[in-house]
Amino acid sequence: MGDRADLLRVDTTGTVHPVGRTASQELRQRSGEWRLLPSPREAMLLRRANADDARVLKLAGEIRTPGAVCDVVALVQQSGWTGELVVLAEDSGRSIYFDGGSVVGATTNVPDERLGETLYRFGVVTRAQLEEAIKAAAASGKRLGEAAIDLDFVTPEELYPMMTRQVEEVFYAALQVSDGLFFFFDRFDEKNLVRRHNLNAGALLMEGARRMDEMRFFREKVPNDTYIPTQLASPKRPPDDLVVVFEQCDGKRDIAEIGRRIGQLEFEVTRAVFQLMSGGFVVIAAPRPQGPEAIVEAFNPALAEIHRRCLAAGKLSELRDGLARFATGAGVFDPLFTGAGPGVEGTFRPERVARNLAALAGDDPDAWLVSQMYDYIGFALFQAGSLLPREVETTLNATVAEMLKPLRQNDAGPPSTSRRP
Repeated sequence: MGDRADLLRVDTTGTVHPVGRTASQELRQRSGEWRLLPSPREAMLLRRANADDARVLKLAGEIRTPGAVCDVVALVQQSGWTGELVVLAEDSGRSIYFDGGSVVGATTNVPDERLGETLYRFGVVTRAQLEEAIKAAAASGKRLGEAAIDLDFVTPEELYPMMTRQVEEVFYAALQVSDGLFFFFDRFDEKNLVRRHNLNAGALLMEGARRMDEMRFFREKVPNDTYIPTQLASPKRPPDDLVVVFEQCDGKRDIAEIGRRIGQLEFEVTRAVFQLMSGGFVVIAAPRPQGPEAIVEAFNPALAEIHRRCLAAGKLSELRDGLARFATGAGVFDPLFTGAGPGVEGTFRPERVARNLAALAGDDPDAWLVSQMYDYIGFALFQAGSLLPREVETTLNATVAEMLKPLRQNDAGPPSTSRRP
């Protein structure tokens, strides 16, 4: 417990001492007089001493399990309460505003849940337009939405439904918090609402719970929105409600990009891709690294593993000599790797390879570099196979294949390099 950043200590005189850095920062922000309210031994509840007219704290508690916030929202909705539900996690804070059981607004400190990111994720604005709107808003003192309208990036008719979707997404994100704290106050400041909405809290709660249940299944096949779906040849036509997503599955666009192109968010696209996969219409692959530095960094661990196995077998010098001859004989590797290595572990300096690549590659440098690196690592495996025992070679081939999965996508990767039939 002593190393926790939120730790406090109460000594025998009743004096409170902040032990952790977070505790110290939080107490400094709350300087002044406080009242200690009657509390059980396992907890302490404080209210400001001069806050007689403060909002009533109706509910408060710890969140320890997924879906715990759903129970709180259900109580608020069924009771028809008006007030602010604050949901805090380690690095996030969200507020949901209720009026008579309806959700009328939401705020968040999570960057990806703000209005600008919602506009971008729906494909309403581009990243460049969003950055320009943020600068314009900062310079003029206007809200982001107003700045985007002034710049003709969106119309009022486009902006309003996006503001509603943002409130919904913040609500759904709050439901998914599985470790944190919640507080419900019986009032809220109208100034916190950019615009009043009137969303049925019960309907939102049902949709949020359904999303949580379904996403657990989806994540088994679609880990996140950077994965890339590719169409499969099939005599069947996808169901009509999936055709829009299916047509975007070109093997290049990831789920996030598909969502921006068709105006849907991650959950909706993920669900459609999951259904398309189940129907045999698409396959999905991990994202391929983009840019020469990322590509080299993706190959480096596999090269290091090959060198490590040969070092353990006392065959490292033979491996390095063979790779040096191969690189010189192939012609292209010497200029590609000039000043980049290989280092002691057999790896290359990504930034230097990127610089060398600029003078060598043609129209598609990433694809060309991947091809060359596959050739190099293919020979490294072949050379290692001639130096290692059969069982070590087999294990090494499997390990390297697993390491290179993100690079393979839907191609077969490097050819078999085993020296044995």
